[in-house]
Amino acid sequence: MASIITAFRFLALPLLIYLVLQQTPLSSLLALAIMLLAVLSDVIDNLIFTHDVGSFYDPFADKLLVIGLLTTFTALGHFSVYFLLFFAFRDVFVGVIRWLAGQEDVEVPGEIYGKVLVGFQYLILILIFFNQYLMQDQRPALSFLILLQDIVIIVALIVALSSIIYYFHGYGKALSQRRHGKVALKVPLTILANNRSRGFHDGYRRRLLYLFSRRRNASLLFLSKKSDMFKGVEKKTTPHVIIAGGDGSFESALNHKPLQKNFLGFFPLGAGNAYYSYFYKGKRFEYLRSRFRFQEDVLNVAEIEWDRGKRQTTFLSIGIDADVIRFGVRRSQNGFLDYMRGSWKALWHAPGRYDFVCKVDGRKQNWNNVVNVILGTHPYYGFGLRWYPGRMRPAEKQIYAAACINTHLSVSNKLVRLWSLILPSFGLKIAPLVLVHGRKIEITAKKPFPLQAGGEFLGYTKRLSLKVVREQKVLVI
Repeated sequence: MASIITAFRFLALPLLIYLVLQQTPLSSLLALAIMLLAVLSDVIDNLIFTHDVGSFYDPFADKLLVIGLLTTFTALGHFSVYFLLFFAFRDVFVGVIRWLAGQEDVEVPGEIYGKVLVGFQYLILILIFFNQYLMQDQRPALSFLILLQDIVIIVALIVALSSIIYYFHGYGKALSQRRHGKVALKVPLTILANNRSRGFHDGYRRRLLYLFSRRRNASLLFLSKKSDMFKGVEKKTTPHVIIAGGDGSFESALNHKPLQKNFLGFFPLGAGNAYYSYFYKGKRFEYLRSRFRFQEDVLNVAEIEWDRGKRQTTFLSIGIDADVIRFGVRRSQNGFLDYMRGSWKALWHAPGRYDFVCKVDGRKQNWNNVVNVILGTHPYYGFGLRWYPGRMRPAEKQIYAAACINTHLSVSNKLVRLWSLILPSFGLKIAPLVLVHGRKIEITAKKPFPLQAGGEFLGYTKRLSLKVVREQKVLVI
């Protein structure tokens, strides 16, 4: 039902524009009636269907309806182009701030400003429609309606300006209040490098590793090429260790019990990008070339249990993202291209539709037409993207999950997944994302589903459970 209501607002725009351009009393009256129904549908959607899985059309429907109609009225000379540009600037500015906040792992909650602004913009449109009807019907315009329209426009502009100030100030305040750990001042460092990582075969990345080692006064040790590459390294390391490799190398270190007492840092030497995003918050290589101090922090480590066993990890995915890893197992020297090849194959060959039963601390939820689910203890996906919007609170020792659920036909599932990749980096907690968190998350299905953890494809399973089992001391910038 919620999807039908959203679709009505989405489809109302071309009809309203057509009626506005007719410029007749009947068309103006019909346009006013449809506009009132569109606003009423938005109110019903927000009040009644708040607990349902929403339509990913919903944010598009609201913005397209408002901006599309205001643009039409601007072209007809019934609305100021300067006001329209200011509204557009506000949306772009807020989007940039949200993106920067996501990169820095800070949260600037301000959704109420957007909702209030859309409410006033709806009221502006209703008043313009009503005044147009009076004009087309050759009735004298009511002066108080014109005055009311001007007042509402001024209030909407004030709300837009206030939101700009709020987001700018809130972002700066959030940066200054970030939790900082103990600075690791001149502590001995050991770098454990996996020379089988793809980045080691890149001359620039290799020189960067040697520069990093020299400027940090760290000893550089290359890992064994055996299957258990970390075996015995604890005898040669200092308490503070940097793992130079990809996501898989760091995951292997997490699962090597003797290293669980060390402080672990990360140097990006492999194809994986999720841990680089976590440790360096999306920054480029300036932190690797510099002498920025590391800070001591903790990272929750989870234990995953599935049909084939157990292991420790900090992030995993099931569904189409796991299929991307499965299709990208053939390695080349370019990890990003391997990932894109896997994505292309998954686009055409992966099912992209699953039905799950999810239990969060024993509370059961049925998820249908699921494209993907990501679970973990840190919010970074890699390549500068987040998979979870907003802050995670390590002290609560919880597992966080973001499911991409499409309430429309499954033929659009893979398109919906692309859209859901963008939302978390802007801190947007809207459909098609369904967010849950708890001490323990269990997911089951009637049919086997693909699973990957830490960038490694683990196969298929009909069940999995995830819970935090320990804290790993880490070194972050």
